[in-house]
Amino acid sequence: MKSFKMNVMMAVVASFALLAVACGSAPASSSAPVSQQDTPMLSQTQAASQAAEKTADKQRVLDWKDRGLGEVASPEWLLPAQRGNFTVFKRDWQITGDKRLQPISVRAERLNAAQTIADVQYAARLANELKQKVLSRAAITLQSDDQFAAAQDAATETKVDIAGQQRLTDFWQQYEITNSQGRTTRYYMYYVVYSCDNDVWDKLVAKYLFDIVDKVPQQEAKQKIAGMFAEIAADSKNEKEKSEQVFREEVQAQLKALQTPMSASEQRAAYRSGDSAKIAAASVTKADTDYISALAALAGIE
Repeated sequence: MKSFKMNVMMAVVASFALLAVACGSAPASSSAPVSQQDTPMLSQTQAASQAAEKTADKQRVLDWKDRGLGEVASPEWLLPAQRGNFTVFKRDWQITGDKRLQPISVRAERLNAAQTIADVQYAARLANELKQKVLSRAAITLQSDDQFAAAQDAATETKVDIAGQQRLTDFWQQYEITNSQGRTTRYYMYYVVYSCDNDVWDKLVAKYLFDIVDKVPQQEAKQKIAGMFAEIAADSKNEKEKSEQVFREEVQAQLKALQTPMSASEQRAAYRSGDSAKIAAASVTKADTDYISALAALAGIE
């Protein structure tokens, strides 16, 4: 068994080396302009947003971080960063070099509680992200439901070591919501942006996969999971901005999964679908309730 583990770890390290070479020679990606074919979808999204605004509960921001110093209620970088676009953030905070940025949002009745929850949940958010990426591939490559179930159990149990992560900045807003019955509630939204060097992230991914491999009993499944390293490490460093529509669809699917958990077969089908909303819902557990509530507040879903 020790020799097999050593072979698995060597496979991960070898994949890491190939990834480094590929990244060094890969051309920079470019953003394509919105085509005319995309226009109807954009129009539908705008119409849906306008309809939602007419029926939504009344919302206002009462206070926010550095208000007395002239900070605006919603900095230009805040919403794009939550959707995965850090262009403005990198400009404002002068971020250079190979770094992976990660946002987290927390909703709580008290600010100090939100700050504590953010620190506690950060590792869980990273683990959930990697779990989605592993299981999306495992659902396709593993041969049987038993192998997938074993991989899912292992991925759910595996934790993430956040050594080497840096908290770059935070921001908070205090909201007041008035519903259609006139009932008013107040809460805080707390946002944090973390970063780590790309080589630190590669080591974190390798350790996460190795820990999963150590828990999976089938040798065939072990080898296939270990072989995912290069693809997962590269994909998780590729910044992808989610549209407002995709962001809302994922949150709505996650809220539904909290109320009606998926069966094992439904989860595998969701991971195999390639649909981001279904994949997000498949990874949900009761421990994600507070985090998903924060995402719902950010998306304007009550």
